[in-house]
Amino acid sequence: MNVPGAEVPGAAEPGVIAICGGGLIGASMALALRDVGHAVHIHDRDPAVRAALRSVLGDLSPAAEAPIGTGGATVDVTVHETWAAAAAGAAVVVAAVPPPAIPEVLVEAAGVAHPEALLTDVAGVKQRIVDAVNIALEPSTAVRYVGGHPMAGSERSGPEAGDATLFSGATWVLTPTDATSDGSLARASELARGLGARVLVLSPEEHDVIVGLVSHLPQLVASVLADVAAEAVGAERDAVMAVAGPGFRDTTRIAASDPALWLDIVDGNRDAILAALQRFDDRLGDVRTAVERSDASALGAILRRASEARRRLLPKGIEAPTRDLLVPLRDRPGAIARITGALGSAGINIEDLSMRHATDADRGSLLLRVRAETVARALDVLDAADFTGVVVPEQDAPSATGTGG
Repeated sequence: MNVPGAEVPGAAEPGVIAICGGGLIGASMALALRDVGHAVHIHDRDPAVRAALRSVLGDLSPAAEAPIGTGGATVDVTVHETWAAAAAGAAVVVAAVPPPAIPEVLVEAAGVAHPEALLTDVAGVKQRIVDAVNIALEPSTAVRYVGGHPMAGSERSGPEAGDATLFSGATWVLTPTDATSDGSLARASELARGLGARVLVLSPEEHDVIVGLVSHLPQLVASVLADVAAEAVGAERDAVMAVAGPGFRDTTRIAASDPALWLDIVDGNRDAILAALQRFDDRLGDVRTAVERSDASALGAILRRASEARRRLLPKGIEAPTRDLLVPLRDRPGAIARITGALGSAGINIEDLSMRHATDADRGSLLLRVRAETVARALDVLDAADFTGVVVPEQDAPSATGTGG
C-alpha cells in the first residue's frame, strides 16, 4: 500500500505504521496492512492481548521483541512490549484504544515518531476526542492530527476477531478541523482507501449527530430488546429461539458487543445519544398509544411511513451515482479545509477524497467524489470560494468548470 508521505526522509524506519491497541480494529488494521506487505509495529498494554496478537498475526518467535513472520518470509509486523518502542520513527501513528486514552497515546507517540508523522485515531466518537487531542498536542503537531472513524465492526471483540477484510467497502469518516493541514488530510484519506474503505469527510459535530442516530441508538435498542426478551422467557430459551425468526436474530445481534467499549462510546457522545433516545422514545410512545386504543389508522400510518423511510434510507440495488471533481490547488495552508468546509456548509457530502501531486511541488489537485445530483451545486460553491478551473473528469458528466475563469 502506498501511503502518501509514508516514506518520510530521515525516519528511523521509513513507512512504518504504528498501532496502539490490539482489539478488533487494531488487529484488523495490522492484518490488512500485513497482507499488502506494509511494515506494522503494534502494541497493547495488556500482556495477554500482546500474546494473542503474536498468535493471530503470525508465528511466535522466542524473543519478546522478535518480528512476526512465517517461514523466513519478509517481516511485516512486530509486536512491541512498549508503545514508545512501537511508535519510534513511525511515519503513521494510529490510536486504536478506548476514547479516554487517545490524547495520551498520541502525545507519547508524537514525542518519538518521525517529526512529520501522521497522527490519527479510530474512535467511535469525535467532537470530545478531537477537542481533547488538539488541546493536548502542541499547535505545530496538531496540524498532523486527523480524527477518524471506520464504520466497520463486529459483535466479536479482541485480537482473535481481527479480520483483514473488515474495512473493505466500509465508510471511513475523517473529521478534520481548521488546525488540520491539507497534507495530513490527504494522507489519512489514502491510508483508509488503501485498506479498501471509502472516505467521507465530516465535521466532528456532524459525525457525532449522525452516528448517534444510526450506530449508537441501534446498539442501545438492540441491547434493551435482548434484555427484555431474555427476562420475559426465562428458562424457555430453546423454545424461544426455535420460534424466533431472522428479524429477532438480526435485530439483537449487536447486543453481544463488548459492554466496556460501549460505555466509553456512550459517555463520549452523551448529548447526541440523549437527543436520539428522546426522539425514539417519543415515536415509541405514539406506537404504544395507537396499540392501546386499537387505532389501526394511526398505527398503519406509522408503519407505512417507516417502510417508506427504510427504502429511502437504504435503497436496494446500485447506490446513488457519484461523480469526481478535480480541483486545482497550490500548496497553501488550509486550502483543503476551506474546500471541505464550504461544501459541508452547503450540505454536500464528500464521499471520497484523494490528492494528486504534480511534478511541481507547489502545485497539485484534490480529487473529490460527490453524489451526481450535487455536482452543479458543488461547482457553484467552489467557484464562490475562489477555487476555479474545477473539472468533472467523467465523459458522461457535465463538462462544467468553475465560472470564475
